[in-house]
Amino acid sequence: MTRPLIERRSASELWEANHATVAAVEKIFGKHSVRAVYLTRPQSVRRMLLAGKESYHREFIDFARKSGVEPELVPWPEFRREADVTDDDKHQGIVIFTDPRVLLTEADLNQLADARVVLALDQISDPQNLGTILRNAAFFGVDAVLILKNRSAELTPLVARVAVGGAEFVKVFRVTNLARSLEILKEFGFWTYGLDERGEKSLAETDFDEKTVLVVGAEGEGLRHRTKHICDLLVRIPGGRPGLESLNAGVATAVALGEVFRSR
Repeated sequence: MTRPLIERRSASELWEANHATVAAVEKIFGKHSVRAVYLTRPQSVRRMLLAGKESYHREFIDFARKSGVEPELVPWPEFRREADVTDDDKHQGIVIFTDPRVLLTEADLNQLADARVVLALDQISDPQNLGTILRNAAFFGVDAVLILKNRSAELTPLVARVAVGGAEFVKVFRVTNLARSLEILKEFGFWTYGLDERGEKSLAETDFDEKTVLVVGAEGEGLRHRTKHICDLLVRIPGGRPGLESLNAGVATAVALGEVFRSR
């Protein structure tokens, strides 16, 4: 009897097989996000669940088998149950479970000694904005993103989906003290530019240093006083009107990064 292309097992067998061996895992869904994982850390994938037509997933079946993972094509009800997703998650019928990605800390900031552009986030708590920012950072080629360990959005499956794969292409540092981290980067020759609606110069008027840290504040609140104090220069996005003085953090970051990279 010919072995089927996709191995199918019962829900109970899948549960036992995975819960016996898997401790902490990370769930990632959506074609773009899953593709990014296979392009950057295929060895981290432990399991892949698929639903829908096999032909629709051919690329990912090949990815999985090359990384030593046997894809599991299951009916839609079982897929939703096993993956713990709903149609609102926009999963596109594909979910992978991976080893948790490596998140760096303040102790690893020496890895950025030769970096050129770093993005530092001051209390970005909205997952949608964090996902958008990570996508922007990956698009423009930012070397690293600093997020706060506390008072910041976590790198959840939602953030990964909004980032559309961007979370996989940028180093992420979870730091306890943003001011101290910025001081460390200054020791490596970075200049720090805080994005603030009352900034001294507009983005277009600013000559960004070859080694630049762009600091973006929280939605609605902006940069904290201490963060502003440590920045070498506060810069603004021109525009706005009474009652609409600023952009949300995700959009503002995209505009600012576009200007930082314009002459590079």
